[in-house]
Amino acid sequence: MKKLIFILFLFVIIIYSSVGFYITYSILRIDPSCGLHEGSLPNTWSTKNDYFDYPIVSKSLLRKNFPSTKYHLNTWQEVYFPSRESNIKLNGWLFNYFPDRPIVIVVHGIFPNGKCKPESNLIASLLIKNKINALTIDLRNYGQSDTVSNYENLGLREYKDVLGAFDFLKKINFSSNQIGLHGISLGASTVIFAAANESEIKAIWADSALAEFKLILKDEISRYRMPNIFGPIVSLFGRILTGINPSDLSPANKLTPTQAYFFTHGENDMRIPKHHFEYFKKYSSKNNINSNFWLVEDAYHVDSMLKYPEIYADKMKNFFEKNLK
Repeated sequence: MKKLIFILFLFVIIIYSSVGFYITYSILRIDPSCGLHEGSLPNTWSTKNDYFDYPIVSKSLLRKNFPSTKYHLNTWQEVYFPSRESNIKLNGWLFNYFPDRPIVIVVHGIFPNGKCKPESNLIASLLIKNKINALTIDLRNYGQSDTVSNYENLGLREYKDVLGAFDFLKKINFSSNQIGLHGISLGASTVIFAAANESEIKAIWADSALAEFKLILKDEISRYRMPNIFGPIVSLFGRILTGINPSDLSPANKLTPTQAYFFTHGENDMRIPKHHFEYFKKYSSKNNINSNFWLVEDAYHVDSMLKYPEIYADKMKNFFEKNLK
């Protein structure tokens, strides 16, 4: 009887660990390619490349019908620069159109991703429309930047890449008070971590940001239709695969009262649900954080810029011009 109980116990542990590893691997694995957008450029990108990948009809149609060519940019400079972490070379597209005007570093989200995706290219175009320069970048392990790991570090190391971009812009004669940050999805967490480690950064835009580790862990496990009991094993495997402590993934706790933030989120976001937006809102109010909030009705994950591009552009213009020189 004892032997049978032991075998059953061992079987449960193996199943528990296997499922936990599968979830962790699926979340954190990286392919440096840009998926169906591989090879896209600022003057060729299109949301039509992958609209059929979205199961929600309204989200798919939004991408299928979006007039991408209207937002193409024909002039950019390919640049390389070091991360603030040693021996990592990064790649970006510099849109330096307007002398003596601000510039915003645009940071993409999780795999499959990179500066080639429509979101980064669209943000650059919306900024240029309002005479704000842009630098879109590939974080480490993405696109043309150095590959140093097979797993996503959730912004907890990649923030040094954003700071490398910040240093690069200062070297080409942008002053620190001219440089803002814009992050998309996980990129939003990354720019918050970057700003928390660089007090000279004054303006941070976070689109569809996750707020707190326990919330996102529960959300991710639920996305795989598994119970919360898998939380500890997913967290453990995350630490083993990446060497970081996933519980440090709590961007809301990194907000400071000396910097300005703008949070936008889709009301129907199922990838990073809107309770993250509400968490930021509550935290900001409680801790006197200079934050602006825009919850977009009938929008899903990272849809706001596609659904209302001109409103999005105007809000970025007002925010960055108010907080940058």
